[in-house]
This record gives sequence, structure tokens and C-alpha cells, in this order.
Amino acid sequence: MRLLLLVTLLLPLFAQKQGRVILISLDGMGYQSFTEDPAAAEMTTLREMAETGIYAPMQAAFPSLTAPGHAALFTGVYGNVNGITANDVPVSFEQRKRGFRAEQLLAPMFWIGPAKKGLKVVAHNPTQGYPCNAFNSGQNVVLYNGYQTPEVAPGKLLRAADVKWLDAAPEGFVPPAQSRQPLRYFEYAAGRIRFTGVVFAKSTRYDTIRMTAYGAKRYVDAPWKEAENAPPGHGEKARPLARYFSEALPVGDVTAVHFRLFTLSADGKDFLLIQTAAKEISICADGDHQDDKFKKKLLATAGAFVGNGGGSWYGRGELGQRFTDGLAERRFLETLELHARQTMRHARALMAEYEPRLLVDYLSTTDDMLHQWQGNPVTLAYRKWGYQIVDWRIHELQQMLQPEDHFVVASDHGMMAVTRELRVNVLLREMGYADRVAAQDHFLILKKPGNRALLEEVKAKLSAFRDEGKPVFGEWFWPSEKFGTGGPRGGELYFDLMPGYKAASGTAKRAIEKLDVPKGEHGALPTRPDLQALFIVSGPQVHSRPAMMRSVDVAPFVLRLLGY
Repeated sequence: MRLLLLVTLLLPLFAQKQGRVILISLDGMGYQSFTEDPAAAEMTTLREMAETGIYAPMQAAFPSLTAPGHAALFTGVYGNVNGITANDVPVSFEQRKRGFRAEQLLAPMFWIGPAKKGLKVVAHNPTQGYPCNAFNSGQNVVLYNGYQTPEVAPGKLLRAADVKWLDAAPEGFVPPAQSRQPLRYFEYAAGRIRFTGVVFAKSTRYDTIRMTAYGAKRYVDAPWKEAENAPPGHGEKARPLARYFSEALPVGDVTAVHFRLFTLSADGKDFLLIQTAAKEISICADGDHQDDKFKKKLLATAGAFVGNGGGSWYGRGELGQRFTDGLAERRFLETLELHARQTMRHARALMAEYEPRLLVDYLSTTDDMLHQWQGNPVTLAYRKWGYQIVDWRIHELQQMLQPEDHFVVASDHGMMAVTRELRVNVLLREMGYADRVAAQDHFLILKKPGNRALLEEVKAKLSAFRDEGKPVFGEWFWPSEKFGTGGPRGGELYFDLMPGYKAASGTAKRAIEKLDVPKGEHGALPTRPDLQALFIVSGPQVHSRPAMMRSVDVAPFVLRLLGY
């Protein structure tokens, strides 16, 4: 039935000109959020795509996590075949390896075979996109990644107390010509980089910090500006995203950073300054060759790789007190704007440089935002702002399309609201199973595989566990093809939790942790309405709407659009 649906959708393809395809993954953008969250009405471009094209709910991988979800999208097979069974893949009872890295792949990305036949591909920040290997790159493939690459310097949120103040200008530091006030100099170290700043005034108060780094060949200015007080808007009335972040400061030929000055006292003695993380960029063209010339040009003209927003700072209250006057939320949203702006600049540059027929793209904005705000009614206005950022990104990609091209939007999972975290390994330790049974996300593994009786015993005890008199564990599943569970790196028994609970793998805290406010999570059963992923496609050659997609259907669907 599913094969018949795909044939029906693509029947007119072979009589018409085959153009390009843009496939973008919107991390965390669930079907239910798209269709039921009133804030999602702000995604006018995406809604127009759905109305003029087709859209459907999509069953994600299980566990419904980012690494296995994207691996299913990009390989066309589930984790029991592609090897990516979790964000941290259990390669043995004791050892976990990052499921976001390419070394864990056991199956190729869907573009590898067609690329060998001549399809030109640019893959922009796909999961499992680093390091380059035969499963993700090769002939006619340009593979860009900034997520799993080496970090030169971590991101910093700096106060005046976090830096070393200097009595005089460092050697070689040229004072700003427009300054009329005594200058204040400082420096600090972040990873392998030593940054230097000067606080100066243009009139009667300090209002700018000029930043450079040892080894850098230029300066950038971060003027003091209050946080934006309104969303970016739509169309002709839209303002530029992240307009108060500095331009990029390239450091050497491998990385760059941006700065944002949120506060600066009149006397220049206190400030709140963001420095984005400095990550190396990996660009493999036609295999393992690093395109260093283009990388240098990209950093100089398009700016730094920015992988995520400032969710960690926001969640810890470092951007201001949450859910009060909205200041912390608006600052966080500006960091999301920067991520969208920078990934679009890089996507545009990659398209212009390499002219692929297939662009595989990625955006984390929805996931970043909903992890903080899903299920919290006071965040409606902030979610509207966040969805406007997503829509801007979609609109910018749409402007690159020709009439014969197709635009495919997919996601890796939806998002559920949770109020409690359950550390299953803590329960297993308390029950006396720690040396024999371990939990990884939503599945159990055994030190000595194949002991069905032990698994049944553990299942019974966990099912009987109560939190304030109520059960915590819901359904149980033995590995099956239905969800692509099991395999050499999968579990021997899978479970789902009751609504409101998140499965956590750590052992540092107690078994159940109550959260102060609801937050968004994923990982549970992908057939839940709130965890269903989203599928949208627009273009001249697709018309019929499927009732349901699966994440493993996206790869063959895109290849059919391209004529492969």
C-alpha cells in the first residue's frame, strides 16, 4: 500500500523536466505542533507550502531522538540496520559512542549511490556528517559540518567579573579613533583563543566593546543595544535577524566568532557580552579532500558557524530571570535568530559555489525553542517569535527555487511536554540489576545477551513501580521491524513511559526528578500524536496526500523526485 502511494504521488514525474530538490530537516517540528499550536500560524510560508503541495504526519524512529531520527531520514533504514539506535549508541554493555558521528554508521546516506552516477549533492550539517567517510561523502558530494568538529573555543556569556582588566592597551591594539573617553581594556581566555576587548564611548557614556583575538587580523564592534522587543515580522516589514550581533571575527583560517553586547554600564565597569562558540568547519568535496580555499572565503564573507541558540544559558537563568518581564526570553530568541541567519548564509554560499541538484539542509530552531517552552501556556508569544524565525529560513530557501524544483520539509520527531524525569538506571541499581541490565533511553540491554527470563523479571518489577501511587511504565515492546528496533547496537526490550515523563540515562541524581516548569522532550513512542514528525513537499509534480509517512520513506521519495 505504501509503495502504491509513492507511485501515485510521483506518477507525472517521468513526463516532465526534473529539477532540483531542497530537503530541510526542521529538528523537533512535530505534526501536532504544526497543525494545533496557535503560535505555529506564524509560519505562513510553510503553511502555504502545505496548502499548495502535500503534507502528512510521519512516524519517526524509536526512540524518537535526534540522532536515530535523522539517521533514518538520511539512510532510508532504521537503527537496526544503520547502527544509529540512540543519541549515545551502546556499542557494548559498558561503552557508549556518540550517535551523531559518522563512525557509528553501518549504512550509507541515501545520496551516496546516486552521486556515483552523477548527482551533485551538498549536505549542509546533516547528522552523522563528520568525519567524512564512505558512508556520507564521495564523488560529487560536498559535505559540510560544524557540529561534531573540534571546538577551538567554547561559547561564553561574560560579565565584567569574568575578564582580566588591563592597565594599558595590549601591544598592537589600535584605540578606536572616535573615542572621547578614557579606554578600559580587558582580556580573557576561551579554549585555545585569547580574546582582547576595549570598552569605549562615542559621546557621554561607554556604549561599545571592540573585540579582537591574538592571531586575528581585524577587530569587530559590539555596540550596546537593548534586547529586541518585537518579533522579526513578515515580508517587506520584516527586520533583519540578529541585527545587533557583531559581524564575524575570523580567527586564523579555521574558525570565527560573533559577539552580542546586551548590557553596558555608563562607566564601562560592567557588561553582559555573548561570544559564540568557535568551531572548526569541515567541508569535504569529492571524498576526503578538505576544500580549504572555500572554507576561508566562507568565514570571511558569510561569518561563523553557529550551531544552536543560547538554550543552556537561558535554562540556567543566565540571560535573566525566566518568565518575568520577558527580557530573558527575548535575549534567547535573538540567539535563535543568529543560528537561523548564519545557517542560511552558509547554505546560500554552498549553493552558489557548488550548484548541486540536491541540497540537504538542517535547522535546530524548533527543537531549541520547544525544549524550553513546550507545554507552558505563558510562552505563546515567544513561540510565535520562534516560529517566525523558522518561517524566515524556509522563505529564504524558497527564493532559491525554480518552477521545476521541489521543496521537501521533514522532521526527526515531535515534542511532548514533560514535568518529570525518570532515571531508569537508578531504578535498576536500586532493584539490584545494575551489573546485569542497563537502560539506554527507551530500551534495555544485557551484559550477557539473550536472557529472556531476566528481561521478563525486570519488566515485571519496573511495571510495578509507582510514583505517587501511579504507574510510570506504559507499553513494552520486543524488537521488531515495525519501529526498526533491535539490531547489533539496539536493545533487547523496549519500553514507553506514561505521558509527562522523560526517560533519562544518567545515574548522578535520584530516580525521579520533578521539574519546576514544564519543558519539551522527546524519545518516547513515535506513534503518540505529539511525537509524530512532519512531512511537507511542494513542487509541480506531487499532488496526492498520503495518510501517513515514515521517516524511512523520505529518502526514496526524494530520489524519485530526482529521477533515481
